[in-house]
Amino acid sequence: MCTSPTSPRSISSERVMIVLPTMHKRIRRSFLRLVLLFGALGVLMVTGITIAGRVPSELIRMNYDSIAYAQEMVRAMNGIRFPELYRDTDTLGWEKRFADTLEQASGNITEEAERKVITDLQASWDAYRQTPDDANYRGLHARIDALVQVNERGMFLRLSKNARFRDIMMAVTAAAFLLGTFWAFLLADSVAERLAHPLRRVAELFRDRPQLGRKLHLPDPQTLEVRLLFDELSRLWDRLGELDELNVHKLVVEKRKLEVILESVEDGVLVLSAAGDVMLVSHRMLSLLGLAKDDVQGKPWRDLSTSAPNYMALRDGLRDDMQGKQEITLRVGGEERIYAGRRRSLLSGKGAVTGQVFLLSDVTEKRRRDGLRSEMMDWISHELKTPMQSLGLAADLMARRPGLDEEMSMLVETVGQDAARLRTVARQFMEIARMSPSALQLVPDTVDLVERVREWLIPFQLVARESGERLLLSMPETDIPVTIDTERFAWVLSNLVSNALRVGSVGSTVRIVITQEEDDAVLRVEDDGPGIPPELEARLFEPFSHGRTAGTREGLVGLGLAITRDIVEAHGGVIRYARNPGGGAIFTVLLPLAK
Repeated sequence: MCTSPTSPRSISSERVMIVLPTMHKRIRRSFLRLVLLFGALGVLMVTGITIAGRVPSELIRMNYDSIAYAQEMVRAMNGIRFPELYRDTDTLGWEKRFADTLEQASGNITEEAERKVITDLQASWDAYRQTPDDANYRGLHARIDALVQVNERGMFLRLSKNARFRDIMMAVTAAAFLLGTFWAFLLADSVAERLAHPLRRVAELFRDRPQLGRKLHLPDPQTLEVRLLFDELSRLWDRLGELDELNVHKLVVEKRKLEVILESVEDGVLVLSAAGDVMLVSHRMLSLLGLAKDDVQGKPWRDLSTSAPNYMALRDGLRDDMQGKQEITLRVGGEERIYAGRRRSLLSGKGAVTGQVFLLSDVTEKRRRDGLRSEMMDWISHELKTPMQSLGLAADLMARRPGLDEEMSMLVETVGQDAARLRTVARQFMEIARMSPSALQLVPDTVDLVERVREWLIPFQLVARESGERLLLSMPETDIPVTIDTERFAWVLSNLVSNALRVGSVGSTVRIVITQEEDDAVLRVEDDGPGIPPELEARLFEPFSHGRTAGTREGLVGLGLAITRDIVEAHGGVIRYARNPGGGAIFTVLLPLAK
């Protein structure tokens, strides 16, 4: 059976079952009381005013009629006494009018004294009719004046009493209205307090930050809606407690997994909070520090109570403003080893920095291999350079000798071409040796990447226009500061853009996009050419990956990209390749932002 949430019902809970009125009914009852109160006041006021005005107004009208009768009798008496004043000289007519008017006045008595005045007026009229002299005329006129005075006095008294009664009724009504308003205010305040009190108690309860998992003790509600709200709140609180317990369990499991990973990872890992306290530290990092976990965990990284040489070197090397890779020399096992340190910021969902992550990798062997490679390449280049120059010179001299037949000329030309190709290979060897991250000497400068890319692309725009291709730029209006060797990085852009234009055809498009993602500046070069063959993608950035790229000249595929990768990594960046969904290739370069 479904129960309407808007009707009173018993709510299942651990408390005593009671049937509560709905908020709508409670408010409706209070409003009905107010309506009844002010309705009663209105009826009282209207009734009082009606009673105050009905009877006096009727009597005042009768007083006014008596005065009008008196005036009419004066007119009739003057018509009898002085007929020459009126056109109507019918004395009998005037006498009849006087008698009729007197009779009307006799039937309109409103005052106690008026009855005697009418009696005297009747006697004076009878006397005047018998003896119409001046004395009786004056006596009759005096009785008429007395009638007027009696009614005027009665009108004045009644108007005065009516005004006093009306004032009393207005005062009583005003007092009742004020009392009713005060009672209505108290009633409204009582209803509001009943509704707001439990909600205020709940607000105070949550202001004290109750612990999840504990029973939530809510106050008794006063209405059904509040009871429903509290029941849902209790269920929600219990659910949050369950979720919190589940999340705590998951966090414990994830922490254990993370600890296992940190114990097994070869690189040193150090995670700092925004305040600079150590949140996580790997087993390898503790080994390099020569400290126990309890000596580091939860303590300020910059103020560890230790004077270990490696700690001092790591503290000075792993800085919050570190850009790219920072090489740090540490003494491990009685020998000096080289470690490459990198920094990444931990960001919240709103982009705020919540901590720092430092990674420490042992690059000693890599540096040794780079040194050996550089020495080998220098030796190879040196050993090839002189013979190739001699071979090329000899081929050139032989080609200039007269009397060579066609076959001999072709052989000499082939020797010259092979000597030139070998010189190119030797030059590329030297480039790779110089471009390796270990041997590359950068001259860093903090510049606006957007501005510099615009400058570097000017000659390529001319090349694209001549070849019938389009070079599109998508860049932000704001600056993106990076710290780079402008000469070396110009070579990176030149290699990527020239490759994209070379594989294109008439009408094709090359797009250069610059954006910012978190702590990195992003440079992306997109083309709609034939793309990289799948068999070359895995070895794309390896030097001497021989092959043929569709639409390009035959050559050492990936040599320029290998040099490009070395330059980018020397700046602490990363270069990536991806297929363009519309056909072609996308090369993305990520560089740390300048601080």
